[in-house]
Amino acid sequence: MIDETHQMLEENNIKHAIIGEKMERLTDILPSLTKTRLAAVASLYHISGRSKMKKEELAAAVQAGIEDPETLQGALIHSRPKEWELFSSLLDGSYQPSNATPFGYYYYFLDRGLLFTFFEDNRLHMVIPDEVKAAFRKQDQPAFRQALQRSHQLYTYLMAAINLYGLITPAKLAEIIHAQNGDASVTEEELLQHVEGFLERTDQYFELRHGYIASLDMEDKEFEDLMDKVQGKPYYVPDRQELLNYADHDYFEITPQLAALREFVTKEFRLDQESAEYLVDDIQLGCSMEASLQDLLYEFERRDLDFTSQEQAKQTVALITDVYDHTRMWSNAGHTLDELRRMQEGAGNSPAIASIRGHIVKQVRSSKVGRNEPCPCGSGLKYKKCCGK
Repeated sequence: MIDETHQMLEENNIKHAIIGEKMERLTDILPSLTKTRLAAVASLYHISGRSKMKKEELAAAVQAGIEDPETLQGALIHSRPKEWELFSSLLDGSYQPSNATPFGYYYYFLDRGLLFTFFEDNRLHMVIPDEVKAAFRKQDQPAFRQALQRSHQLYTYLMAAINLYGLITPAKLAEIIHAQNGDASVTEEELLQHVEGFLERTDQYFELRHGYIASLDMEDKEFEDLMDKVQGKPYYVPDRQELLNYADHDYFEITPQLAALREFVTKEFRLDQESAEYLVDDIQLGCSMEASLQDLLYEFERRDLDFTSQEQAKQTVALITDVYDHTRMWSNAGHTLDELRRMQEGAGNSPAIASIRGHIVKQVRSSKVGRNEPCPCGSGLKYKKCCGK
């Protein structure tokens, strides 16, 4: 399996690499590219008249755009933390790429001509051109580091909020950041400026929609339904470290209920550790999406796991029900059904709160990348084994 994974990653890297001797300078690299690729880079730098330029003119215009100090700073600041980690380690020479380096870690810089890959002598090489290094050294380094740290902090909060809540107003998110960071707080206006900067990338997971920062996962009806469901519900806001854990798309709480389900399926269905983890992982994801009991039980069926008795089936349903009631959901502003029920009972209210127990809940389908689905970077791996790490 490891050899197969390595081969898929290598093939994906070769597909995007220049085959042959590596080059170190933009003046050599850019003329070697096709006009189509040059035009794609030029569009990212908003170079006007690019469609009418000859290839040599286009290469020169792209190089000027890449070396522009303000443009370079903007491109670097809008990188994501893992992307910057790789790029900065290439700058200081501490990173040695392997043939199996995930494409998702570097394609942002590759698209912008700030990094190029070469495949030579059966080895992947990553090159930050000399002109890019020189332009970077001209940056006011203390000011750049401060701006980059700020951008990464706000991006991490944005991703955490999107994954935990689905949608949130800029004012509420700014309030949360202020409460958790004190003097390092952010105004709503500054937050929106950063959001608009992040949205210049076409591969974001969120958008500005009717006054909310919202996940791209939702169609119009789903968005409207979620807005209605969260009205009047308090947001679940864990401590800073726990909240920022949600910036990882793959993160979820390992609750006692999940642990109990995992122990049960491992014993009752004689599953190895990895198979049990995948099953519980997919059930947790289904619960977070408010899947029906039928769809949750399908996770057993598609794995050819048959119930051997009525009692075993009842125990499985009871454990899934407990997982469902203790899973954080967008429709409850990040709260679990159990938490929301107890809050409302404590306030003297006892409205009917939807539960999977006793009825089938309509499934909310999503285009969100599942943890066990193929990674969108094209590596051929599961998301959790690739860019979702």
